[in-house]
This record gives sequence, C-alpha cells and structure tokens, in this order.
Amino acid sequence: MQSEDDGKVYTCRELKSLAPHRCTFGYDVIVYVGYALFVHCRSEKDIVSELARKNISISDREVSFLGKKFVTYLAVAHRESRQKIRSAMDQRGGYILHVDGTCEGDSPHLFTGLDGIAEVVLDNIKIPSEQSELLIPFFEKIKGQYGDPIALVHDMGKGILSAIAAVFPGTPDFICHFHFLRDIGKDLMEDEYKKSGIASKAQDPWFASTDGQES
Repeated sequence: MQSEDDGKVYTCRELKSLAPHRCTFGYDVIVYVGYALFVHCRSEKDIVSELARKNISISDREVSFLGKKFVTYLAVAHRESRQKIRSAMDQRGGYILHVDGTCEGDSPHLFTGLDGIAEVVLDNIKIPSEQSELLIPFFEKIKGQYGDPIALVHDMGKGILSAIAAVFPGTPDFICHFHFLRDIGKDLMEDEYKKSGIASKAQDPWFASTDGQES
C-alpha cells in the first residue's frame, strides 16, 4: 500500500509470508500443483485448466517449475523435521526399517528406507546398483539420523544383506514375505509357468479382463 501523503510504500508482513520471496505464486498454489502432479498424476495441461477455473493464470512451463519447487521445499522440510520424526518414533518405541529399491530399465535405482510402523519415508538415494559399498553409507546416514532400528525388513539381495550386516550387526533381521514368496515361486514353478503359458496369458489385456473365460 502506498501512502498518499509521502508516497511511501507499506508492505504487509502477513501477506508476504504467503509466498516465497519475489515469487508470483503463493505456497498454496505450489502445494496444489505438487499434489496434482505427484499424488493425483494430473498432466500439466489439466492443472492449467483446473487453476484457470480458480482464476489463476499459469502456463505449462510454470506448472513444471512449481512441481520442481514443491519437491525441493518438501525435501528441505523433511530434512528440517528429522529431529521431530525421531522423537515421534522414539515415543512409539522405535522404528522398523524397511528398505527397498526400484528402477526402470537402465535408469538409476531409487533406494528408499522407511519406518514400517508409521509408514514415513526416512531417506532415499539414487544409486547405479544395489552393491553393498553404495548402500553402506546410506544405511550409516539413517543410523546417524534416527538411531538403530528395532528390526529390519528387506529382500534377499546380496548387496543389501552385506550392507545390513556391516551397519546393523545384531539387529533383528527379516526377509520381506512378498519378495520371499515371489522368489520361491519362481524357483519352484517357473518351468511350469512356461509350459502352461500362464506368464504370457497374465500379460494379455483380454485374459486379465475376462479371467481367460470365453463367452
């Protein structure tokens, strides 16, 4: 607001707190875009249309930029909340560390550690492979931030097993039932699956939609 008497501009502290410094869009729009992109899997064009109905004019490129900003702010908020997360887990009696990685094709592995009790992501990292020498620093970081877990759950990867033995010796260690049964199923039934063609049928959209039954 500008004074009519002396021309001095007065700013509103509360209003300025609603948006990042020198930014056009407020935190509410950033959060809206982040949820729309990463939770509801909306396209940038869809988000532009949705915000237009709320009288917010924004371009596709600005939506993409705000999505990246949302991820950055979320990472910073998570890092600044580590002590609160640890206190909350301590009040519940500790945490169970679930670790697993995922990748698409030749892309890097996104490896994540989360508290299996509260289902809160504790940390993650991008690594070229799940080798123990790459996982040990990651596990040591989690241990330094949140202390020793009361138990661990993971798959049967050699790199994971070796890294856990090095960083969490003596901690109760469990194999994920899903990974265990899947691997056992492959070992026991893979030849039968190939002979019967079950694997190829399961990937057929028609078979999946009709359960393989002809009308």
